[in-house]
Amino acid sequence: MASTTKMIPIGEGFDMQQLVNQLVQTYRGKGFEVQAMQMGNAVSVTFSKDDEGIKKFAGLALGIKAMLSVSNNMLMVSFSDAEWTGKIIAIAVGWILCLIPLFTGAYGAMQQSGLPNKIGDDIQMIVNGAAPMM
Repeated sequence: MASTTKMIPIGEGFDMQQLVNQLVQTYRGKGFEVQAMQMGNAVSVTFSKDDEGIKKFAGLALGIKAMLSVSNNMLMVSFSDAEWTGKIIAIAVGWILCLIPLFTGAYGAMQQSGLPNKIGDDIQMIVNGAAPMM
């Protein structure tokens, strides 16, 4: 997956740390492991869920990295490093051996492909003062 970028207008009193704290809390509440790291004037946030065991190899693991930075009253959110390995393996095995891994891999691929938009929409809701839906 190529990296995706979302631009969100922000006000003068924008607080990056408050955004990151709320984002981390929201996604931990959704069962994700979330790690945030300050990198100069940007913040890298890594999201992962079901990244171990059978769910990973069944194609159900989710994972992505978001890089948040501010420039000219715009919050730039760039997504990269999406988790696609388990989905590819499950689809290939399912195609060759049986349909169950094919379906779980396809379902995981649909969930993974929508993850950047979901996280981006939640970031925009936080910036605009609304609480993301759990």
